[in-house]
Amino acid sequence: MEKAAVSPTLVGERRLRLAKDSDLVSACAAGAPEAFRELLARYRRSALTLAYQMLGNAEDAEDVAQEAFVRVFQAIPRFRQEAAFPTWLYRIVTNLCLGRRRKQRPLVALETLREPTGPDSPSQQVAEGLLARQVLTALPPHLRAVLLLREQEGLSYRDIAGALGVPVGTVRSRLSKARASFRRLWAELSESGEGKQ
Repeated sequence: MEKAAVSPTLVGERRLRLAKDSDLVSACAAGAPEAFRELLARYRRSALTLAYQMLGNAEDAEDVAQEAFVRVFQAIPRFRQEAAFPTWLYRIVTNLCLGRRRKQRPLVALETLREPTGPDSPSQQVAEGLLARQVLTALPPHLRAVLLLREQEGLSYRDIAGALGVPVGTVRSRLSKARASFRRLWAELSESGEGKQ
């Protein structure tokens, strides 16, 4: 019985999907566009989510994610892989977001943040998600970045330090402040929302 022929493209696609990030980075640096497409497929959603959480605007987040990958593509031949690829990417995304935020006004004044109330309010889970977004928006960008990288992306303190270009001690300090500020703002907004009901 003859074996069925295996498509070389499929084998290549499988190999790419199973490749380590470091191997893909090396292949990109050597000029393999399919390796870059695989990195893009792996990390586009994470980059977009981080940018959206930092900026609170889908259009701006899309712009930042695209610009981040353009910068990655341009710089990848010089990337020495001293940090993991996602750490490097998150640093680029975070820096782009912080730069964009410096040029903009704050998104929302704290006094205007209220939990939805009344008979047409969303379910409790949706309301809490909206409140969490409002609290994140109210945090200063440097605290928001460290909180998102730790809680959403699950990065270690060392990786966060690499992504933000700060010492690990600064990450610990900022994370502690971010968590305390998040809890305080959550309580304030929850109480002010309940008081209006």
